[in-house]
Amino acid sequence: MRILGIDFETTGLDPQKDRITEVGLVLWDSESKQPVRITGFLVKTPSPVSAEISRLTGITNELLRDYGVDPVPAMKSIVALVAQADFMCAHNGTEFDKLFLEAELQRRGADIRTLPWIDTRTDLPKEAYQLGKSASLRYLATDHGFLYPAHRAVDDVLAMLRILAMYDINETIKRAQTPNVNVRAVVSFDDRLQAKERGYYWKPELKLWVKPLKLDEVDAEKEAAPFPVVLMESK
Repeated sequence: MRILGIDFETTGLDPQKDRITEVGLVLWDSESKQPVRITGFLVKTPSPVSAEISRLTGITNELLRDYGVDPVPAMKSIVALVAQADFMCAHNGTEFDKLFLEAELQRRGADIRTLPWIDTRTDLPKEAYQLGKSASLRYLATDHGFLYPAHRAVDDVLAMLRILAMYDINETIKRAQTPNVNVRAVVSFDDRLQAKERGYYWKPELKLWVKPLKLDEVDAEKEAAPFPVVLMESK
């Protein structure tokens, strides 16, 4: 089975107004548990990279100017690798990478083969997330016994696939077929750490503590949490 791991660095969090600045792609063979093709490149963008993003990723406007490829060939490279894969895989992909890919393809009027997605933030077996208190990729890697240089696209993809390879791929695919949902913690400012301890993260645009779950995990979360838990409406 061939899995295309994908990760984007971007100018911001809004796929409608922000742009992709770096692409990481790794075609992964699930039987041998190793990469068979690795590629990554910077992408020129009409939107400038802020100082905050540069501090986080190391990607500057000067790097994009000198080494970035145009968005059209960048999308063609992605489309070509998607054609060789059976699954797409990204960490938090359903809420980030997939949305940026769809937005950029729409801008370019490009078509892409439709593949099922695996999201390693939610689709790994449950025990993967019980090792620590955060499902962020950096913390998840640490919980699984290794460190890596975060926030560069290829490094993020390789780390994600390394974790994926530690679990039964068929079990992960089965979980990927169960709908993802978000729940919110009903907590006061003083009790916000209780939500954080249970893996909720602060979503500033909504001003809510949110946690992604599988639909079949919601009832158990409601029973276990020391605060009210509300299922959020799907977008």
